Amino acid sequence: MKVITLLATLAITFTSCNCQRKTTEPILLADSADKTEIATNNMTQSEVPVIYYEATTRGFFMALKVENQVVSVSKERDFKEYSEEIAISNADWKEISTLAKAVDLEKVKDLKWPTEKRYYDGAAHANIVFESKGVKYPANGFDHGFPPLEIEKLVNLIVKIAEVK
Repeated sequence: MKVITLLATLAITFTSCNCQRKTTEPILLADSADKTEIATNNMTQSEVPVIYYEATTRGFFMALKVENQVVSVSKERDFKEYSEEIAISNADWKEISTLAKAVDLEKVKDLKWPTEKRYYDGAAHANIVFESKGVKYPANGFDHGFPPLEIEKLVNLIVKIAEVK
């Protein structure tokens, strides 16, 4: 009986370990050959990654999508479409484009957060994902309002634009 229990435990352990997928690897969503490039202010969409930002806690939720000089905003948890769109000024778009292109997408998953306030409800839990050429590059979570230093200016600018309205 002990042998059967031991064998069953080993079988379950080995099969469950093989089923887990690493979340830190980029996820290929679409073939980049199928993508069309959209020209925006002398830059193509493939040069400036689409940015998804989300911050959440028990009483707060905010989802942002930055693409083609527009910030799409939703404050509902189970949204299917973003509830509002905010146009980004040319000056802000130029700064966002410069900051976004400076981010090393391959190293986004290794960014270190400066604080841990989200562990005791001191801040909302935030996450950012960059999408470029059909590949998503997720970052580790961090505190809303306290992003990693490498993307601090970018995140603060995007959140400021979304909160102005």
